[in-house]
Amino acid sequence: MQQQETQKKILKGIAQSILVPVISAVLFFVWSYNLLKPQPPKTLLFPLASLIVTGLYFFSGPVYSGVMLAFITVAGFLCIFLTDSNLDRIVFLAETFWLWGLFLVFEYYQNTYDGLENRNREEKEVYEHRMVLLDSRIEDAKKRAADLSQRITNYQSLGNMVHLLGLTLEEEKTIPLICDLAARFIGKGTWKIKKGVQADIFAQYIKNQQVPLIINDLSSDNRFFVEHAKFLSLIAVPLEVNQRFWGILKGGAARKNFFDDSDLRLLSVLGGISSLALNNAKLYQRTQELAVTDGLTGLYVQSYFKERLSEEMLRSYVHKLPLSVAILDIDFFKQVNDTYGHAAGDVVLTQIADFLRHRLRETDFVSRYGGEEFGVVMPQTDCAEAFRVIEEIRKNIETEKFFLPIESFHPVQVKVTVSSGLANLGENRVSGEEFLKNADEALYAAKNSGRNRTEISKK
Repeated sequence: MQQQETQKKILKGIAQSILVPVISAVLFFVWSYNLLKPQPPKTLLFPLASLIVTGLYFFSGPVYSGVMLAFITVAGFLCIFLTDSNLDRIVFLAETFWLWGLFLVFEYYQNTYDGLENRNREEKEVYEHRMVLLDSRIEDAKKRAADLSQRITNYQSLGNMVHLLGLTLEEEKTIPLICDLAARFIGKGTWKIKKGVQADIFAQYIKNQQVPLIINDLSSDNRFFVEHAKFLSLIAVPLEVNQRFWGILKGGAARKNFFDDSDLRLLSVLGGISSLALNNAKLYQRTQELAVTDGLTGLYVQSYFKERLSEEMLRSYVHKLPLSVAILDIDFFKQVNDTYGHAAGDVVLTQIADFLRHRLRETDFVSRYGGEEFGVVMPQTDCAEAFRVIEEIRKNIETEKFFLPIESFHPVQVKVTVSSGLANLGENRVSGEEFLKNADEALYAAKNSGRNRTEISKK
């Protein structure tokens, strides 16, 4: 806008500068007393020369302005000296001064125009420089925006993974998620989780030092010796469960100086998140165990026992495999509670449960079936083998020493026996309730026969 105004002013000044000598020449021509003479008037030659010189100045610019001004001055004074008429001298003198004024006007407008042009050029250069800076800043802003956008996307992905990690409450599923999260979070390296310290010198070092570890060049690190190592750079942080060392999360790379302190800081944050996830998995496992185990004895509860029994019965029917079930009951257990108190009775129950847990086979399934009753499922076991196992357990319990803690310097030793009822799955299909009922009836038969014995169901 300012440049357009400047151009208008310059054009206006040039137009005025051209019109003024034209009008002046016409006036001089009319005013000249030689106008009516038949020969060409001498006063007409100078205005015509002034117009020619003015045009030359206009088209040539200020380069020859001094030469033209000198030429006009010399020509004007020559005309003044060579003319015979005083009036012509006055006219020539006036025309000379008029051309001087005209040239001064031209110079003024030319200088003004040059100044404006220079100023516009400088402003243009400044604007162009600013535009370059702005373009550079815009490019930097675009790069930062793209980087921030990528980071937001990455952190959203990480947030989803952390959320998924929080929802994954099984340790075997949590571990690969943590490795995947480390690969995305750090963005480089190969990641593994080592549980415990066995056969891992880095886990042993971190557990002993209780600090994270970063190695820039394993080949020159005197703390460790690894034969045929597949990596030169290593970074690792400890993982804790229940505020105890659980293992390490470590990343490796075949190149030296692959990881830096910023990676270690990020990995430490991830290590805290991973430890929390492992704690949650441990708590979930414990909760699941509490849901299906008895709080006192640690054995499975009756409801879970019946579920497992139904599964084993179905498997036995399908594959035609033998299956036995036994119910064991502590003899005269009420007398122990009445004589020594319920705390003593709990000790007896706990010791019997430990005895069954360690003396039964790995394939057998034992639970606390009732108050002082225990149930045992024996897959792929016929009646004779089941009777042998239960009888051996009964005899071992009979000879076992049970010490009851009471308010005395010497614990009281009591004798504990059990009665057992045993049932075997026949060819005819029965329900789980009927199967357990058969074993229960055999147990009552053992009690009615004097206790401390094992009876087999006749059904």
